[in-house]
Amino acid sequence: MKLITAIIKTTSTEKVIKALDNIGIKHISISEVKGIGEQIEIFKSYTVHTRLEIIVPDEKANEVSDTILKNAHTGLAGDGIIAVSSLDHLIKIRTMEEI
Repeated sequence: MKLITAIIKTTSTEKVIKALDNIGIKHISISEVKGIGEQIEIFKSYTVHTRLEIIVPDEKANEVSDTILKNAHTGLAGDGIIAVSSLDHLIKIRTMEEI
């Protein structure tokens, strides 16, 4: 299993979520995050982005990260990042089942 964490512009969120839905990704954790990166606005010391967290089988990781990249890319500073991490194990709390 892979955990894909993407930090994207808030203006790209709906487009990315719709594209992920089109490839069968229905379970996404979404949160608003504040951070300091390469681009800092003149009147703020941080920027606001959306963080998406998606757990997928290994074979789906490239398709998901490519979909995020294609739909979040504007070519402008602050487009965001995508990180793909391996998961050792995953437990469903309701059923106590290890997935």
